[in-house]
Amino acid sequence: MKKFLIKRFTISLIILLGICAFMFILLQLSPGNPYMDSMKPGMSPEQIENMLIQKGYYDPVYLKFIKWFKDILFFDFGYSIKYGQSVSSLIMERIPNTLFITLPAFTIAIILSIFVGRFVAYKGGFLDKFVDIISGIGISIPTFLFAILFIKWFAFDIKIFQISGTGNLSNKVGMEFILNKIYYAFLPILVLTVIQFSSLVRFVRAFMLSVKKEDYIRTYQGFGMTRYEAYKKIGFRNILPRLLTMIFTEVPNLISGALITETIFVWPGLGKLNYDAVFSRDYPLIMGIIIVISFVVLISNLIADIINYYLDKRIGI
Repeated sequence: MKKFLIKRFTISLIILLGICAFMFILLQLSPGNPYMDSMKPGMSPEQIENMLIQKGYYDPVYLKFIKWFKDILFFDFGYSIKYGQSVSSLIMERIPNTLFITLPAFTIAIILSIFVGRFVAYKGGFLDKFVDIISGIGISIPTFLFAILFIKWFAFDIKIFQISGTGNLSNKVGMEFILNKIYYAFLPILVLTVIQFSSLVRFVRAFMLSVKKEDYIRTYQGFGMTRYEAYKKIGFRNILPRLLTMIFTEVPNLISGALITETIFVWPGLGKLNYDAVFSRDYPLIMGIIIVISFVVLISNLIADIINYYLDKRIGI
């Protein structure tokens, strides 16, 4: 177990170092003095000079990278050019809003895909083909087009939801605040749920089809289970390692979908922050967001490996 964990953690650390090295090179190649973006606005020339010495502006390249990477490990990405405040504080302010739409969407998509995918794989026939076609359409349509269609249907045609933003939350407290936020988050959550469900249900269906006619299904029928009970419980248990791997590898798709969805719905999360940073050429903020997203993806893959090891000890061999 220790050997497996050390191996996976080492691989993740090497990948993170590679990402940071790539970002450091981009930082060094950016126009002007890259360290000026890490300075707090309003500093005097003497303070700036002292800070440049402290940050290693006059050091060799390898020492510059070590000091920069040390700042990254302590979540110090410098200061935003557009907002004039620390990048880390901006990211921390927006993460709760991103989680507010991504976690419910991903949870609903996983639960629905498991129930629907398992059921249609067992039943087969027209229902199976129908779900396969619908999920194929869902995968083929880009996220931004889903968002535009839902805005047209629910905000213009039916007129039951707002187009964008979060509304005026300053004068709302308690349950009123939560309900108002859910109201404005409904369409972004719906878009992400549809996108994730379309992808996940195909995997669940394929995995369940692979165990549908296994011998152990008939064996458990001999212990008093019905065929569907053996398929639903024992068959599903056997696809769990593959299913969990698939779920955690969907995290990058969830994040990319959230970036697009937040931008279209003007939802104040990391996606909208990233759009503003790119539009304003705010290099420190762009790099901070990229590193945070990369870290989340690496952690999700590491968690998937650990869970898979506990479910199937042969993985660590």
